[in-house]
Amino acid sequence: MKKITILFFCLFSFIFVNAQVDSIYKDISQLKRNIIKIKPTSFWVGYTQITYERNISERRSFEINLGLIGLGDDDSYKRDPIGVAIRGGYKFYFGSRKIKHSFMKGLYVMPELAFCMYDKNVRVESDWDLFHGLIKSSHPIVLDENGVKKYDRYRKYYGALIGTLGYQWNIYRFVIDYNVGIGVGIYNPTRSTPGGIWDDSRDEHHFGFYGGNSGESYFVVSANLKIGYMF
Repeated sequence: MKKITILFFCLFSFIFVNAQVDSIYKDISQLKRNIIKIKPTSFWVGYTQITYERNISERRSFEINLGLIGLGDDDSYKRDPIGVAIRGGYKFYFGSRKIKHSFMKGLYVMPELAFCMYDKNVRVESDWDLFHGLIKSSHPIVLDENGVKKYDRYRKYYGALIGTLGYQWNIYRFVIDYNVGIGVGIYNPTRSTPGGIWDDSRDEHHFGFYGGNSGESYFVVSANLKIGYMF
């Protein structure tokens, strides 16, 4: 009987201590309001993405992403892209108010806007291409070591509206954020006719999400895994 009494006392003490800790974080002033995140995989696909998230009310926050195009390892199409991608949205988290550390955790939905501008190389074989028509000569060009025209340098723009569904975990001050999204986008084609399957002049590559290359508007999908720190 004595052992049972001691066991119940220990259990009650544990519950009471945790309840006290919970009550501290019910005070909104004690919650963390800022998160800095990075997308590790962005380094391997030709750009570096940094994200800032700020809590603005209970279970609501805004998020903005800055992508530095060209600051990364992959350039498999030899496009030598240089530019910037900006993406941001308003997060709606689901769940109760009784949360430790931060309101910025759990299941969420987020409408997002994305915009990008960058310069890239488009390979050419001659001044006349039977598949693409007359190559535009009004753009900057890149010459090879013999002074022969090798690339046209095009400026590319795109924009997109994306609906995102995700889940964010808080492990003390560390954060893991995973989301998927679908939406629609527009862009300026760099060719009057899209390239073939193996042609590196195609317009399909948009930093931050995947889209089509059959016209000036298209369906887009995205998936992101980010890690971060809360403060």
